[in-house]
Amino acid sequence: MKRTIVAILVLALTSLAALNAVDSFDVDTEVEGVKKMKITAAHYTSTDPDAIETAAAFGSLTVQSAEEQDFSAWLSIMSNNRAGYKVSMSATAMKGTTTEQANAYINYTVAVNGESIITNNTTSSPTSVVVISVTDLTQLSVESKPIGLTVDSATFNSAVAGSYSGTVTFTFSAK
Repeated sequence: MKRTIVAILVLALTSLAALNAVDSFDVDTEVEGVKKMKITAAHYTSTDPDAIETAAAFGSLTVQSAEEQDFSAWLSIMSNNRAGYKVSMSATAMKGTTTEQANAYINYTVAVNGESIITNNTTSSPTSVVVISVTDLTQLSVESKPIGLTVDSATFNSAVAGSYSGTVTFTFSAK
C-alpha cells in the first residue's frame, strides 16, 4: 500500500509540474520612418505612405492680376516620427528676370495655417515662419493645409515689362 501511495504522489507531483510549465514567444517588427511632404493640387487625406507619391502635384502659380489669387494648392505632410516634426516656410519676392537691367520686384503675401510672410523686394517679413508643428506622435500623422497668396497691388500695377519669378519654400524638420 505504501508503494501505491508513493506512486500516486509521484504521479500527482509530476502532473502538477507539467501544469505549471510556462513557455512564450516574442512578436517583433521594425516600422520604417515616414517623413514626406508635397505641395498637392487638392486636399490630401490618405494614410497610405506610398499614395502621397502619386497624389497630383501643384505646379506653379501664374499671376495674371493683383490681389488674392484663385488657385488650389495644399501643403500636405505625412510623418510617423515619434518626437514629431515641424514645417517652416520662407518666400522671395517675384524678381524681374532681365539680367542686364536694374532689378524690379513684385511683392506678395503667402499664408498657410494662419501664418504668413510678406515679401518686400530683397527681404521678407518674417524671413521664415513655422506653419506646422506637431509633437509626441502615437500614430501616423497626415496634414493638408491650403496655401493662399495675395499679390501686392502697388508693385504689380507699377511693374515694368518683363518676366518675374519668386519662390515659396517649405522645409520639413523631424524633431
